[in-house]
Amino acid sequence: MSEARRGVGRGRRLPRGILPLALIAALAIAWLVPQLPFLSLGGGAESTLGDDLHVAIGSLPDQPNVIVDMDPDLGTYPEIRYATRAALADLMAVGSRVAVVSFSTEGRAIAVAEIARLRAAGAGPDRLVDLGFRSGGEAALVQLTGQPLDRDVSGATSPVLDQLQERGGGLGAFDLALVVGGGDMGPRSWIEQVEPRVPHLPVAAITPTFLLPQVQPYREAGQLVALAGTLPEAVAYGASVAGGGATSGPERVPEQPPNALAILVGMLVALAVLLESGMSGLVGGLRGASRGRRG
Repeated sequence: MSEARRGVGRGRRLPRGILPLALIAALAIAWLVPQLPFLSLGGGAESTLGDDLHVAIGSLPDQPNVIVDMDPDLGTYPEIRYATRAALADLMAVGSRVAVVSFSTEGRAIAVAEIARLRAAGAGPDRLVDLGFRSGGEAALVQLTGQPLDRDVSGATSPVLDQLQERGGGLGAFDLALVVGGGDMGPRSWIEQVEPRVPHLPVAAITPTFLLPQVQPYREAGQLVALAGTLPEAVAYGASVAGGGATSGPERVPEQPPNALAILVGMLVALAVLLESGMSGLVGGLRGASRGRRG
């Protein structure tokens, strides 16, 4: 009888690999479904999410100098990639001269890709300069505050760097620092290490949601002039830039915002897996305890 029951159980078992394929299919369908208004990540048409970053960039002087610290980590960058690319397009749209620097290896890898994308879209040496990777973390950031920026990653000069030299050459020559953080290097490092040394440099930031408890106090104290620190803020900001931006060139936001339905499906599946795993452990523990009492 026992063998017969096991045979029936084996007959009803799902083919191996069907569940992962079903998950991929569900996510693909959710991604293809148009954005649903009641699942909007950006807060709707009347939302003011992300406005402070749009205002901070829009209020820069003519042809401003902006340094972008590109130091997100690979694990959380997908959450803020849309907002980051929107911010780079926003900066290009207002005529900024942009210098990109990184203090982490992951940030440098992402910076290389974003710089290549902007250059392919038409951002020339008069608009974009690569300051490269500075090893040493916060120590390198402190060192940067006292250095003249007169060479790019290849050791060459550029029109952007020449213009910076006319204004002193260091971080004080910039009108804004945009910090794209996610790991060890982020807004906290700039507020604690750069602001005391370069007090007139405004700092804005784009960070993943898990850093919000760390960066929100800086925003409330006014030490961050703008912050996109949650997914709804990032999506709302990116959507506002895309809505008024160019259709080509470095001023164009190059991708669509995250799909809320796909995110919801993924979250529900993750919760289901966690629940199933927890229940399996609980049931296994109860069975073990029952066997122990019988023994």
